[in-house]
Amino acid sequence: MNKEVFNQEHILFDANARTQEEAFAVIAQFAHSLGFVGNEAEYFEGLKQREAEATTGFKDHIAIPHCKDKTNLKPGMFFVRFANEIPWNALDGKPVKVALALTIPEEGATEHLKLLSLIARKLIDDQFREDILSEKDPNNLTAVIDKIDF
Repeated sequence: MNKEVFNQEHILFDANARTQEEAFAVIAQFAHSLGFVGNEAEYFEGLKQREAEATTGFKDHIAIPHCKDKTNLKPGMFFVRFANEIPWNALDGKPVKVALALTIPEEGATEHLKLLSLIARKLIDDQFREDILSEKDPNNLTAVIDKIDF
């Protein structure tokens, strides 16, 4: 994984959210605090708008919330594990425990599709899903996510 897109600083454990909207607010604040988003409120609205088009809830308690927007300053991926299960309307109907959130600049459509595809392909791997749901050590989790070849 490209260290500018994802590194250990992009990990947030025990995020406090109980609803999808609260989860998006946590993600937007986190991405903004790391300098990937110019306007936290715009990114938050972009996440909500993208979710309204189709669920980003993948399966087995994992979601990939994302949006392509001018407020996104650079491509990034953020790992957020929530303290509570979040109702999400996921493809398998399960609540979300982990979000792999993405910031995609407007001009980054190609990168956006490639990264989404690589994440989705990796999420098919049972061991990868199990590791990102359970790993508590940031170093080990970074090593797991680094298996996404981007």
